[in-house]
Amino acid sequence: MKKIFAIVLAVMMTAVLCVTAFAASHAQTKISVGAFLINEDFESGELNTDLFKAWSGYKIESGKMHLGHSNNWVESSPEFHTAAAYSNYYATFKIAGAIRDCYYGFALRAPEGEHGGLMNGGRFGVPSASEASTGIAFDLYGAANSTLGEQIGITFCNGGANGDAPAVAVNRPDGFGDGSEAAFEVIDLGSVITVLINKKELATIELSGLADGVYTKATVFDPAGSELGTFDVSVLAEGSIVFYQRNNYITVDDFTLAPAEIDENPGDPVEPSPTSDAAIIAIAAVGCVALAGAVVAKKVK
Repeated sequence: MKKIFAIVLAVMMTAVLCVTAFAASHAQTKISVGAFLINEDFESGELNTDLFKAWSGYKIESGKMHLGHSNNWVESSPEFHTAAAYSNYYATFKIAGAIRDCYYGFALRAPEGEHGGLMNGGRFGVPSASEASTGIAFDLYGAANSTLGEQIGITFCNGGANGDAPAVAVNRPDGFGDGSEAAFEVIDLGSVITVLINKKELATIELSGLADGVYTKATVFDPAGSELGTFDVSVLAEGSIVFYQRNNYITVDDFTLAPAEIDENPGDPVEPSPTSDAAIIAIAAVGCVALAGAVVAKKVK
């Protein structure tokens, strides 16, 4: 029987190691978060091609990555994504998106390499249901003719076209959706992924049925722990993080990513020190016991 556990994540930022403490039910467990693999504020004005790849139609200006800045439909879905595939990590980034007539969002567990138009707004706001998505797409804003309304769409790749791709719409956290910059957090522990917006949980995804590096089942839970659906999917065990848009000018900023793993030596929660950058995050997760053997996974081309 599945249980949803309330987790409190305390992040201690140090020069070498971040240690995260969380509570699973009544038991205390530690998550170790390592040194940054990516810590990019875009202030240099140049794309770090060792860490990121970018499709056409982008620019780095005023310390931000800009996508779709020329208002040209030719720049359909210009993407910006990590060069490597990841799982078992803690990532943060900021997105601001114009409220226009199409869509924007980000995706997790996408294949490595050039994506070039494959995201297509997940299943919500996609211009053609015959086009394909990759990874797990989070449509933060949908086209006027989409069914999203005031919600956020989550689409799971299942190896087919968008029209057949399993998807679910979740409620936007309060305060998100006016086009202003929002802070995102992704806690990826392999078979459990939680996404937060402005410190408020969006959804938790439990993946199962791992075979040949691909998960075949996904269950989505809302912040209260209610199940929103279980789907047949085709989700990679590790993948890149992708940002996409179509005729919806967006900016991406302050991207960080560090490996995370379950600490197999449970003890008292680690208290943030007065000199650390501390963040307390309330999240929901599933099956923490099953994650006890989680390891950090990173693949670099």
